[in-house]
Amino acid sequence: MSDWNDPMDETTVLVTAADVTLEPIGARALLVDRDALLVPDTPPLLVRPPGALVAVIAPVPAGSGPVERIDVSDVEHLGSGEAAPGMTASVVRLAGRSRYVVRAEPATQRRLTEALLAEDGDLWAAMRTLGYDAPVPVRPRQAAPAEVSEEELDAFAAGPCRVIRTCFPHPPRPPHPPRQDGPHPPTGP
Repeated sequence: MSDWNDPMDETTVLVTAADVTLEPIGARALLVDRDALLVPDTPPLLVRPPGALVAVIAPVPAGSGPVERIDVSDVEHLGSGEAAPGMTASVVRLAGRSRYVVRAEPATQRRLTEALLAEDGDLWAAMRTLGYDAPVPVRPRQAAPAEVSEEELDAFAAGPCRVIRTCFPHPPRPPHPPRQDGPHPPTGP
């Protein structure tokens, strides 16, 4: 989960975009927090990488800061289940923290769901709607099945939203107050 208490200090650099590649597999990713990447449409090589992964993070425009190489500590795969059948994404945790923070407008899980609906389940395009300079992937994206409902897309959106620094998940629903039906009529003979 994003660390909203993480202060941006003098080493933090706000950038409009970051060009992120996972090496050695060449997968593209989005920097969504100082220690987290989002990979829409998980490529097969990320599911079973051939070895250790390194995130290569370059600020955009090129040359506006140093290129970082940060080891990957964990990969969590989202989707391809009941939430939204056929849709996938991966959250990549970095072993260190990037100096870069991508500027993006604050959003909500609901706004991400609406963007997914408008973009036929395309998470890359939905992230562009949220203000990320998301690259258009070179490989064809897996189309979301037509039968994916708004509720399924919302359930899927919860995964990426919990790691995107600027995305606020749905607030927890308040517990239902106890029923107060009033006095019950007497029962019996």
